[in-house]
Amino acid sequence: MPSAKFTGTRLPATSAPRVLLVDPYIAREDPMERKFVELYPSLGLLTLGAYLRSHGCVASMVDLTFARDVRPVGAAIRSFRPDIVGVHTKTLTHRRAAEIARLARAAGVQSVAGGPDSASRPEFYLDTGFDFVVTGEGEATSVALAQGLATGAEIAGMPGVVLRRAGRTVHGPSRPVIRELDDLPLPAWDLIDMDGYLERWQRRTGERRSAVLTSRGCPFDCSWCSKPTFGRTFRQQSPQRVVRELQALQQRYGVDYVRFCDDVFGISRAWLDELLDRMEAADLHLKFECLARVDLLKPDLLKRMREAGLERVYVGVESGSQKMLDLMNRGTRLAQVERAAEALRAEGIRQFWFLMLGYPGESLADIEATLQLFRRFSPEEYSVSIAVPVPGTRFHEAVKDRLTGRSTPRRRSGGSTLLYEATYTEHLYRWEQARFGLEAALGKARGKLSDRVVDRIGHVADRFHERVATPLLMGDGTSEEPERSPAELPLLPPPRRRSSSGSRP
Repeated sequence: MPSAKFTGTRLPATSAPRVLLVDPYIAREDPMERKFVELYPSLGLLTLGAYLRSHGCVASMVDLTFARDVRPVGAAIRSFRPDIVGVHTKTLTHRRAAEIARLARAAGVQSVAGGPDSASRPEFYLDTGFDFVVTGEGEATSVALAQGLATGAEIAGMPGVVLRRAGRTVHGPSRPVIRELDDLPLPAWDLIDMDGYLERWQRRTGERRSAVLTSRGCPFDCSWCSKPTFGRTFRQQSPQRVVRELQALQQRYGVDYVRFCDDVFGISRAWLDELLDRMEAADLHLKFECLARVDLLKPDLLKRMREAGLERVYVGVESGSQKMLDLMNRGTRLAQVERAAEALRAEGIRQFWFLMLGYPGESLADIEATLQLFRRFSPEEYSVSIAVPVPGTRFHEAVKDRLTGRSTPRRRSGGSTLLYEATYTEHLYRWEQARFGLEAALGKARGKLSDRVVDRIGHVADRFHERVATPLLMGDGTSEEPERSPAELPLLPPPRRRSSSGSRP
């Protein structure tokens, strides 16, 4: 490769298109990562890189996860001399993505945004400096775009691509999804510093952890969930293909713990039974975790999964109010939440609960119901976020006239910032988040302090919440739903003691 300074001149059309992929996520700027220590490489970009290679392109990647700023991108543009820079986009990283687009433009290189956030609002990303936005699945479209640019083909109207022409936004038609996921190559792990990820996990947990994606899409229809990339389609790799990837991770990198990061793991019981059979037959001895729905977590299945190595399950509980679950279109019942929580505890499987506050229609009584459910089961781990209206969702459509215009602060996760005029003030929702933190701390204090002391602390905290904090923080509500005043709300009972049957085996 020539050593002269890169001027942005495109390589000859006979050369293989050169694509630089960028993950703009910087872990040190994400307080949620600092709290939960959950770092995995972008499987979407690694699969895209492998697909580009298998279709005649030259791919390289800059992973900013462990970086301090975007300077590695500039260095890669100068050394790799790409024809195009592709950036994965999420709501949290939109500012960083725009910064990378400006770097590419300054170097005379065209840029393309892909991923969920740019697919939801392509015009926004074109406005921030990107030349193209890829909507839907990125593999086939990225190959066509790279090859089209290399040969001088017309890009306007290309399936899956959005661009500007003479000030007008041109949307290409949708591109069909990849039906046979087994046809995709294994992720190109060599594009990143896999040892950096694995060694970090090993220092923190004693395990070499990695992630695997076995499916694409989600057939469920929660009203706050955005599905701009895969839509409501659901496609699954075969169990044989999944085991092949697990074996590759073990043999190449010594991985001994895997996160299945599907939107919902194990939708098909027959598929999951076959996967567990094949994992056992392959003698993998892997520990693993997954995200699942409470209506799929049957006791007999959990026993089988635990025996196969299941250590932790992420559960979208969301609310302890059936009214709120229905408004969110979750399709789950509180009785299913309770049965799943009890079954997980009985099997000694760690529970991570996702909870949401501030969804339209939520009252103080609904928030209390969520806290009481949390208090009853004391999950080992949890996340309580303030509802975020993501563009393209029914939630966003319902509140679009009440958006505050605030964007998520660079150093704060969207789950702690109120982005629309909700029923109560942001201060009240943050106070409620703090109450869950106190409740979790009290749960962990049992066994170290006497139950009497823990119950007393919880009772005093509840009284302070009812008599002092809530009246101060309620502010002027915007909900038309009639609310009882804080004085009319019943005084909460002290925290419930966990029975001996609720302790971990």
